Amino acid sequence: MISLDEARRTVAANISMLGAQDLSLAASLGSVLAEDLLSDADYPCADRSMMDGYVVGADAIPGEFTVAGEIPAGDVPDRAIKHGEAMRIFTGAILPTGGDRVLMQEQCVREGGSVRIDHFPEPLFIRRKSSEAKAGDVVLQKGTRIGATEMAILAQIGHVKPSVIRRPLVKHIATGDELVAPGETPIPGKIRDTNSSLLAGLLAPFGLSMESSRLADDPEAMAESTKGDWDLLLISGGASVGDHDHGSDVLRASGFTIHFDKVNLRPGKPLTFATRGNQAAFVIPGNPVSHFVCYHVAIRLAIELMCGLKPRWDFLDLEITNPNLIKPNPRETFWPARTSISNGTLSTEARPWSSSGDTFSLAETNALIRINPQANHQTLLLDLPHPCRSTQAPTPSLPTDH
Repeated sequence: MISLDEARRTVAANISMLGAQDLSLAASLGSVLAEDLLSDADYPCADRSMMDGYVVGADAIPGEFTVAGEIPAGDVPDRAIKHGEAMRIFTGAILPTGGDRVLMQEQCVREGGSVRIDHFPEPLFIRRKSSEAKAGDVVLQKGTRIGATEMAILAQIGHVKPSVIRRPLVKHIATGDELVAPGETPIPGKIRDTNSSLLAGLLAPFGLSMESSRLADDPEAMAESTKGDWDLLLISGGASVGDHDHGSDVLRASGFTIHFDKVNLRPGKPLTFATRGNQAAFVIPGNPVSHFVCYHVAIRLAIELMCGLKPRWDFLDLEITNPNLIKPNPRETFWPARTSISNGTLSTEARPWSSSGDTFSLAETNALIRINPQANHQTLLLDLPHPCRSTQAPTPSLPTDH
């Protein structure tokens, strides 16, 4: 049985980033850039006004000016500005040759064909040519994950088909003679399959879907299901050492190398990790809390590495509001928890957890408390917390029609 830290090192040593592919701008959301992206032009392409107002020359002094024209956004000025002249200009419009200061319209008094400006404030209110980027500048670095703001940058430079790291193809097998579909009413001895839904939800933030199937505890059927061009195989159940736990044996017989099959982890001790060429597989203990923990401490690492992402493995020293609920164990424990914000402070509440089969204990879980055998603890934040319920503003009452 190896430590979790050793297990994570083993996963990292045997997982490689996937190759690159070109995606449309819309489809690239959440992907990682496979190359540096360069600005296609100077931004701004010319000096532009930051305000609605009037533009004057560099040698102008406060006083009265002749209004020599108007420059709306989108037009290119067709003449230079002369001494004693001002031009009406709008936000984003290109400055005329000789224009070197923009005065906000609130500081100007227009009277017919002239405008009086009694005071020049210090700001020039001009976005200078190439002040944001020059043609050929790197505006997005290789390895950047594409979010909403990065999509805006891609749109601005006209890069509508970026080269990104390919996302892994995930195959999932839920094993167990006892499993029925979530929509079925289980007869005595059967249970509904929760792990397929859990894993689908955990994969969704990475933009991943999975090919999923349910199988009985049949080694031949399991072996047949390992075939294909997938990148990551997740087998729910069959990870322990019982007569009906075939996960490791099936992988070994199918040409996989088993790197570990026991981790000093609670819950999730029988977690198995194996590879076959560029394919990786995990056999996950069947209980849902074990699934949840194993995903966040090991499987997510494999996905991050395949996607070219920097692995998230940061812990916070947070107050545990109900420490008496936590019990030490000889194995390193990851306890489901809910981290919330109260009066500007983060704190963590351990979830009541009766067993690794207690799906209900995962409700509203957004963190795991890492507990070593000496009962020291740190919080691994899985998602950004929402304000805790006790500090949420009350729902406003709606007016009644009279």
